[in-house]
Amino acid sequence: MSVITPNRTLRKRERTRGELVAAAEGLVAKRGLDAVAIDEIVEAADVAKGTFYTHFADKNDIAAAIAHHIRSELEEKIATLNDGIGDAALRMANGLSTIFAFAIAQPVRTRALIRLIPSTVDPDMPINTGIRSDVLLGVKTKRFWVASVNAAVVALLGIAISAAMRLSDEAHRVADAHTFATDALTTALAAIGVKQAEAARLAKTAMDTRRKESKP
Repeated sequence: MSVITPNRTLRKRERTRGELVAAAEGLVAKRGLDAVAIDEIVEAADVAKGTFYTHFADKNDIAAAIAHHIRSELEEKIATLNDGIGDAALRMANGLSTIFAFAIAQPVRTRALIRLIPSTVDPDMPINTGIRSDVLLGVKTKRFWVASVNAAVVALLGIAISAAMRLSDEAHRVADAHTFATDALTTALAAIGVKQAEAARLAKTAMDTRRKESKP
């Protein structure tokens, strides 16, 4: 007779939770949270409805789990790229290029994230701590010129979110996603005071590097 160990039970629980989050991600990305029923999530995950409530209190709870999971993945990647880098312009290029590359490679998850974080353009939101810190660093080191830090953060978020939405639009695909992302990144850097030629160089290098990293 086999013995079910605590570790095995925990792994099964985590696997089931992950399947629920993945199923909800796809549905939310296509239709938005309000249009998705819990019954649809459990059907897509092929689990009983009671199992859903073992892991989540309600739809808002699983929505928070989806957003946290995707956001944490992006933040970890950006933090790794920027570890030990003191140049604010390069840090910004790494951060935005990571978001754009993610949108190209994983459009469904990108749309889910955008739909689930409606307050993401608030410059004081904790989720924006990283980009705000890089803007402050750029101003302090005179790499950036901005009228105000808050305005710069909102402008950069606007470019990042709009470009990610465009890059993840599977119904109306961008003809050349890589070039579009490079242009969007160049525009973002130029908007905060990086000279046009340098902005273009940084953007191209960053997006070329992200493309190489994405290849198996």
